[in-house]
Amino acid sequence: MGWKRLVTLVAVLGLIALTTDIGKAQTKKPIVRLNYSGSIYATTSVVGVEKGFFDQEGLIMNATPESAGEIAMQALIGGSTDFAVGANVRPIQALARDLPVKVVALSSWGFAGYIIVPVKDTATQSLEELKGKTIAVRVGSGTHTVWVRYLKTKGLSENDFTIKNIEAEQIPAAFEAGGIDGAVVWDPFATIILEKNLGRTILKPKDMAEPLRVTYPFFVMTTEDMIKNKRDTVQRFVNAWTRTMHYIHANKSEVAHLMQAFFAREGTKLSKETVKKLLDGTNYDRVIVSQADIDDTMESAKIQFEQKRLKKLPDLKQHVDNSFAERADRAIKPTTAKR
Repeated sequence: MGWKRLVTLVAVLGLIALTTDIGKAQTKKPIVRLNYSGSIYATTSVVGVEKGFFDQEGLIMNATPESAGEIAMQALIGGSTDFAVGANVRPIQALARDLPVKVVALSSWGFAGYIIVPVKDTATQSLEELKGKTIAVRVGSGTHTVWVRYLKTKGLSENDFTIKNIEAEQIPAAFEAGGIDGAVVWDPFATIILEKNLGRTILKPKDMAEPLRVTYPFFVMTTEDMIKNKRDTVQRFVNAWTRTMHYIHANKSEVAHLMQAFFAREGTKLSKETVKKLLDGTNYDRVIVSQADIDDTMESAKIQFEQKRLKKLPDLKQHVDNSFAERADRAIKPTTAKR
């Protein structure tokens, strides 16, 4: 063999070895699966992926939006995802079935539920006036449960209404079609109804949240198995989550642009100004689950237990592991707000 051929062969073998090493290095990056509720509460999940915060932590993300947190939770329980994001009642529903779920971080907090009546109804001003009428709501959702809690403060119950169980994303169409006298619905679907002049508000989020001291946390959940066997992956995930929340809190204008594009991909067209307004109704200023979040969740859990939607009432506090969020919070400093 000539020396030129020998040099060429060595170079080719070296290139193959280098390519193999790069491939091995790339395959060492953990592939992490995330399922989340595809509403305004999807913001942390969407921004974390779009801005590359998970990639910075050496994670390959496979993120999937769902129509409801319930479906994201089912994916977690079924083993088809590693992390799920859902409203406060979702971990309680899993724990009541003795499923090994852990809450490891906060995704956002802030209630975004409205009570809306058709725009042609110019008379109704209160819930009491809707007694005996048909109300559309996603039964079993966190927003539904807060509404039931609010009813109790008014001496009312669900039995005072005819309940029509509808997916939140279908409620705007129900207003267009008629057949309902009101709805309990959250953003962005509430805002869609209002902007299309299909309905008007009789109760805003703060009207229900403030008297009940509702924080309405959205939780990041994983399994006990992930925490036991993949602690480093969980920590890196929560690190990325913390960076994402800092970014959202400091850059609402750019985040509004990202979420506008997300909603468009999901088939919902909203103006950037509308998305910005939706973001202002949710909060991203902390990643650690607070006692107030736990207390609020347990109040909603009591309602579902009373309604026999839960076979038992688990203690959420025993299933919150803040250690990952606390480490991330100490290590990662907030960015300067641009708004």
